[in-house]
Amino acid sequence: MNKLSNYVGNTPMLPIKMGGLTVWCKCEFMNPGGSVKDRMATYIINNAEEKWLIKRGDTLIEATSGNTGIAFAMLAAERGYKMKIVMPSNMSEERKQMLKFYGAELIEVDAGDFDGAIELRDKLAKKNNWFNCNQFHNPLNTEVHYKTTGPELDRQFREYANNNFWPQAFVAGTGTGGTIMGAGKYLREKFPGINLVAVEPAESPVMSGGEPGLHGIQGIGDGSKFLVDLNRIQEIKTVHTECAKKVARHLALRYGLFVGISAGANVYAAFQWLRDNDKKNAITILCDRGERYFSCL
Repeated sequence: MNKLSNYVGNTPMLPIKMGGLTVWCKCEFMNPGGSVKDRMATYIINNAEEKWLIKRGDTLIEATSGNTGIAFAMLAAERGYKMKIVMPSNMSEERKQMLKFYGAELIEVDAGDFDGAIELRDKLAKKNNWFNCNQFHNPLNTEVHYKTTGPELDRQFREYANNNFWPQAFVAGTGTGGTIMGAGKYLREKFPGINLVAVEPAESPVMSGGEPGLHGIQGIGDGSKFLVDLNRIQEIKTVHTECAKKVARHLALRYGLFVGISAGANVYAAFQWLRDNDKKNAITILCDRGERYFSCL
C-alpha cells in the first residue's frame, strides 16, 4: 500500500563550499516527518509489525528530546496506534505542539532529565503492557543507518566526486549514537581511511569525559553515550549552543537551508575538523527542519 512512510530515506546530498573546503550535507530534514529520526522510527515499527509484536490500536511509548517522538507520532497516526511520549520539559514548544497535533500524549519530566524520562518510559511500558520503542538501547537504531543511510551516502558521494577523491571524515552529532555508529560503520568499510567525528555540546561534554549539563542543541548531548562505541570514534568535537545557532541562521540566509540547531553544530564541527586537520572533504547530516526551533533561535 502506498503510504507516507514509504518515502522515508533517499534524501539528497548537497555540497557547502568555503575557502577550498567542502562539506557534503545529507538533507535528512527532507524526510516526511522532518528529521533523520524518521528512518529509525519506521524501521523499529516495521520490525515490530513483521514480528506481530504490535497491532492496530496498541499503545506505544518512547522517551525523546523531540524528533524521535515526532517520527513515532507520525507513524502512529498513519497506522492506527496510540502514542505516549516522555520528554524533558526544556524541549522547544514547537516540538511539543507538533507531537500533540499528531495526537500523541505528552508526559513531561524535569528539564534535562533524560535518565528520568527513560526510567519513567520503562516503568509505564511494563506497568501498562505498552510497546517500548527503546531508541536509546535498540540495535535496530544502528542497523537502519548501516542498511540505508550509509549506502546512500556512499552512492551519492561517488556520483558527485566521480571517484576522483574520497571523503575524509563523517561528522555527526550524537543523541542515541545510531547514525554515526551505523552509517559510520558502512562508510569505514567502503572508505577505510575515513574518520568518524562525533559532535556534542560544549555545555554537556559527556563523551569527552565531562559532566552532563543543560544546553540548547536539542537532539544531541542527552547525557549518556548510549549506543556510541568510543573505540570506533576517531575524534570528538564540542560546539557551544550559540555557535550552533549562528551557523543554523547562516545556512538559512546564505544557502536557503532552514535547518535545526544540531545541523548548525554538525556543519560548524565539520569545517572546524577540516581546518584543524588540513583536509578538504567531509560528510555531515542536516538532521531536521528549523521550524521546530522558532522559540529557541
